[in-house]
Amino acid sequence: MNVPVNPAGDPTERPSAQQMAVVGLISAGHFISHFYVLCLAPLLPAMATDLQVGYAELGLITSGFFLAGASLQLPAGMLVDRIGAKRVLFVGMFILSGAITLAGLTDSYWALLVLFMVAGAGNCVFHPCDYVILSSSIGENKLGRAFSIHSFSGSAGFFAVPIIIPLLEALTDWRTALFISGLCGLLIAGGILALQAVLIDTTPRKKRGVGQLRRTKDALFSRRILSHFVYFITSSASTSALSGLTIVVLVAHFGVTKSLAGIILLAYLIAASVGVIAGGFIADKTKRHDLVLIITMLVAALVTAIAATGLVTFWICVLMLIVAGITKGIVAPSRDLMVRNDAPPELLGGVVAFVTIGFTIGNGAAPAVAGWLVDIGTPLNVFWFAAATSLAAIACVLVARRD
Repeated sequence: MNVPVNPAGDPTERPSAQQMAVVGLISAGHFISHFYVLCLAPLLPAMATDLQVGYAELGLITSGFFLAGASLQLPAGMLVDRIGAKRVLFVGMFILSGAITLAGLTDSYWALLVLFMVAGAGNCVFHPCDYVILSSSIGENKLGRAFSIHSFSGSAGFFAVPIIIPLLEALTDWRTALFISGLCGLLIAGGILALQAVLIDTTPRKKRGVGQLRRTKDALFSRRILSHFVYFITSSASTSALSGLTIVVLVAHFGVTKSLAGIILLAYLIAASVGVIAGGFIADKTKRHDLVLIITMLVAALVTAIAATGLVTFWICVLMLIVAGITKGIVAPSRDLMVRNDAPPELLGGVVAFVTIGFTIGNGAAPAVAGWLVDIGTPLNVFWFAAATSLAAIACVLVARRD
């Protein structure tokens, strides 16, 4: 693909084909990053039989992937600020996909554990690199849509796993499924390397030293950035509770079958994906991204609270969930633009790495907390929890925007 390169000047003046190439390549990387997060799940039964290990041991492989990524995300973001996002993105993509490829060639459980920890280390670079490259490469008038496509591609990576991985395993075996998945990532890494001239990173570089660490610390602990961090925790907790426990609520409270509850959950996830795309157009039409967050999260809190009362019929509850899904999707591009606008340009990588750690905290804690609320009360407590955390997210936006 021949894409005209115009590395200098305002991104709005860059050719549309060039901007589309950037969005496509970055989104492809985001897709495969999320695909790898879940790629082991469908393979676990075959792996347990073949490797003669229990599910606890296999669970450690996934835990190692997440722990390695979470512990290195902030250093990766600071590295982006120091040497640039393009090189870090290529190295991270190469490490991630290379480790997955090698995992498809091993017969050892311990080698798998180490390789998935290495893969997690590679995976930690995506959010800080992606934010920096998109912010530098895409014009302001298209940035909201660029972030929406980026977010949608990550969700698509999750959706693709239960379709692609079982098919690959059925046609081959679990090792070959991992090997082929890894090769796809290596192809994307090759694309990132080949199109380095198209991927623009214009953020100022900072020299390593006490000064950089002090500036980073001051930025991360400022009121606005801390508010974004807590916002990411609360908003992801709300979303994670709904996506993780909605089936439990529908089956236990309404008495529907697991199959029907699964279809409703899929409808909620699809609604959220549609909302992400719509949110990109909305974000490009307004500068008041804080109002977008406040209004959409307020609607999400309202509809989940209505569902939590237990006074509505099953299909009204389904409608409430779909509305909640749409609003939670709409919020994503404006959320990303708020972080981008509030972060010092020379520290954007570190700031993005820091606030997106909130994703890990919220997604990790919410199912356990919401599950505990179900145990001590009723299944509808999941919806109350989702409503409360949505309101907490609104409070974070108000604190961030307080003069």
